[in-house]
Order: sequence, then C-alpha cells, then structure tokens
Amino acid sequence: MKTLIVDGSWVIKKNFHKRKGYEANGRLCGGSFGFLDSLKSVIGKILPDRVVVMWDGFNAGKFRYEIYKPYKANRKKDWDAEYHALSTDGMESPEDREKYEIALQKEVVKEFLDEFYIRHVDVKFIEADDLIAYYILSSQIPNEEIVIYSRDKDFIQLASSKVSILSPDNFELITIQNFKKIYGYPVENALLFKCFNGDSSDKIEGVKGVTVKSLLEYFPQMAEEKYMYNRLVEECYNKKREKKLKIYDKIIEGRSVLYRNAELMNLKKPFINEEAKEEIQKVIYDPIEKNFTIKSAMDLFISKGFNKFVKNEFLDLFFAPFFRIINKEKEYSTNFKK
Repeated sequence: MKTLIVDGSWVIKKNFHKRKGYEANGRLCGGSFGFLDSLKSVIGKILPDRVVVMWDGFNAGKFRYEIYKPYKANRKKDWDAEYHALSTDGMESPEDREKYEIALQKEVVKEFLDEFYIRHVDVKFIEADDLIAYYILSSQIPNEEIVIYSRDKDFIQLASSKVSILSPDNFELITIQNFKKIYGYPVENALLFKCFNGDSSDKIEGVKGVTVKSLLEYFPQMAEEKYMYNRLVEECYNKKREKKLKIYDKIIEGRSVLYRNAELMNLKKPFINEEAKEEIQKVIYDPIEKNFTIKSAMDLFISKGFNKFVKNEFLDLFFAPFFRIINKEKEYSTNFKK
C-alpha cells in the first residue's frame, strides 16, 4: 500500500497567501480551493492508495513552548490569539482576520476530504509534524510505502526504506537511496546537523559558528558514517591536542543547546498525547464507513462556487485523482470486513 501523508496546515497557508484574490459565493477561497488543486496534482503524481491529511491542532506547539519559551516567538505567536481571532470573527486586526479566514477555509477543506474518503486528523495542542511522525512510527501495515508532502525540512530525519519526502519545489522525491547525494551526509546524521543549525523559522537557536559546512570540513567522516554527539566531542578533544580551533570549543560547550534542541526537534520522539495516539490508530487501521460518490463531491464543489475556476470540460479531469482514492478506500473497507 502506498500512503500519501500531507502537511495540511502548510498546504492551506501556502495557497491562502498564493491565491489571495480568489473568491466564490462572496467569500475568500484561495486557501480551500487551492488546497484541493494542490492535492489533486500531488495525488496524480504519486498515485497513492490512501491519503492522510494532518493538521496543526488548536494552539499547536504549546507543548514545545512549555519547554522553550522563545518557540515561534518570531512568528508573533500569541497563545491566546487563536481564541481571540475566532471569538471576534477576526474583526479586530489583519492578523486576526487571517487566522479567522484560514480556520473557515480549513473547515471547507474538511468537508471535501470527507467526500473524497481522505483521512484527516487534528488534535488540540498537537502539531502536524508530530502526528505525521507518530503515524510513521506506529503503522504496522504490511509493505506500506509512505510519502510525506511538505516543505518542512524536519521530515528528512524520517527518511527510511519505507518513508520518502516529496519536495514541493521541484517534485523531487527524497529517498533513503538518494539522500546522501542530495544532502552530502547519511540520513542518520540529519537530526544532529539540525540540532547544530537550530531552526530560525521556529526561533530555536543553534550553536553559533557551527554549521553543516564547517562540520563536514573539520569532520569529513560525518559525510560517510553515523555520528553521535559524544563521538564528536571525543574527536574534538583529540584534535585540540594537535591544533586549537574555536570550532572544537564551540562543539564541546554547545552540549546543553544540542540536548535541548534534540528534545524539541527529534521527530522519532514526537510530542503526542493519548487523544492523538487514539486518533492516529483509527486513521491507520479503521475502514471508512461512508457512502459518498464522486457526484456528491462534484455537487459540493459546485455549491461552493469552485467550478468558476475549472472549465466544465475539465471537471472530470480535476476529480479523477480523487475518484481513485474513493475506489481504493472502498476496496480497503471491503477487504477489511472479509
């Protein structure tokens, strides 16, 4: 079975900003229609047997914030802002309006996902990254091949014999086979490099003056072999006996930063709660008990006014990838009952 896992929050935000002028039935719809358009293209390229969309839950990231207060501070993350934007219908500021509009369009997308037999999950406080990681760590479906669709480079640490990542920029598939060619080091070192770099988009500081480039320059074996931090420290002490360089001290002194970053960034130990675990188990194994048809999905599409963006003669082509998923999920449900 081939499973496409989509970082839903990233896809809807990307389309919300990319298609700002899109309106249907007097409402903004760049995020919602754009989501379907993007998803249709990805399904057509990957040809999966099932699709799972993971969303950031309400106030997602709160668990990481409790550990590290600067988390997402550069995005002006206000842990009360989401409540405020929804309770005031987004009327008090442009930022509130954006949050409110994306929330509304997300609900529209969920309607379509149900029609298309596409599995989707969001859990309060849990980030999509963690839901995706937990699915991968938990799934015991025989011979499952998983493709992650997201721009978030955190996911490269999950690349394995059964997990690949589809780059949205060039539709290149990052696999365990081509990982080293693309990044210049084995996948086993991805988390360690990430911890040194930090993550500017999430306001997680790394070890200043230590980059992937400098690490590979001074420790060329990192391009070939798996490294643990303790091994790196030991080599720093050995190298210091021959030549004193600042990078060796920075690596040794960066221990607390690296351990903190490992706790925040290690997707093989996702931030998850019992509710999320239960929801992921359902989404992995449960059949979808519905009786929707592609016609009902088309009717919903027209009722939302989205047909203004797709010529009538191309509607069947637009819906063809979703029709495949409907059939595959109905087949899975039939086999499950046998």
